[in-house]
Amino acid sequence: MSIRPMIHAGVCALTLATTALGSTAALAEWKPERPVKLLVGFAPGGSADTLARLIAEPLGRKIGQPVVVENVPGAGGNIMAQRLSTAPADGYTLGMGAAGSMSVTFNLNPAATKYKPESFAPVTLLATQPNVVIVNNNVPASNINDLKGYIQKNPQASYGIAGIGISNHLIAESMLSRLGVKMEAVAYKGAAPVITDLLGGHIVMTVDNITTAAALVKEGKVKALGVTTAKRAPQLPDVPTLQEQGIKNFDMPTWQGLFAPAGLPADVMKTYFQAVQEVLKDPATHEKMALLGSEPVSGVSSADFVKYLAKDRAQWAQTIKAANIQPQ
Repeated sequence: MSIRPMIHAGVCALTLATTALGSTAALAEWKPERPVKLLVGFAPGGSADTLARLIAEPLGRKIGQPVVVENVPGAGGNIMAQRLSTAPADGYTLGMGAAGSMSVTFNLNPAATKYKPESFAPVTLLATQPNVVIVNNNVPASNINDLKGYIQKNPQASYGIAGIGISNHLIAESMLSRLGVKMEAVAYKGAAPVITDLLGGHIVMTVDNITTAAALVKEGKVKALGVTTAKRAPQLPDVPTLQEQGIKNFDMPTWQGLFAPAGLPADVMKTYFQAVQEVLKDPATHEKMALLGSEPVSGVSSADFVKYLAKDRAQWAQTIKAANIQPQ
């Protein structure tokens, strides 16, 4: 999905909250006087946790205080987001949010979500990652159109997901909807068992993150049919995007961004925005993020991040409605 600003009526409240940040040059410099918490909504060792720790260490050097990663796992990041939404807006608690907790939940399960979009001050977008459509080696398909034909001839075909409503589930549903075919989604308790059943031929397909997918493809264990972002993934340069294969305007990355509780003072916002930009532009950061399959996205102001989120939420809402996905 493009990060170019797009005006959307649904972001009025958040836009007003960030208007004051339009000119920060004259603001007094804010510096933290004690360590800062960076909340992560997933367990230690995963890709989200690894990225957070990669960002936290140099960010702490920039602001002059340690940035301590605190894992708050559960509910696809929603438990972390709930905690962040009620934290003091004093600059000492930040959160690393993603599509699941900051976009999907408002459309998939709004009644059970205790926080709202306006509960947060979006600081900046950090990174995006492409996802890859992969199939088991027994599937007679070498591209997305082959896969479409296979599904049409095999209506019992199923694909695996690591949970209902996660971004990879919705990316798969969006692709299938645009291809005009249907597959049964089989939900697992994590990504590892999805891959196990894919390798065993029990499911036909999954949409996986670039790091895992690229390793499996290079080892010859699965076939990659398409990349879900607008441009090809450097890790799999020979795999075309879905756009290249005829699915127009398909640009659905996984993303991570830095958030704070709503009401963050403008001088605090300025400190974090500027520090993060310096971190993201550092070649050492680029190199480490590339190993995770992440692409740093620098220069996205709070106001532009608000617009990015509005477009992201609208896209997920459309996908959830079209596929009639229900929370579980």
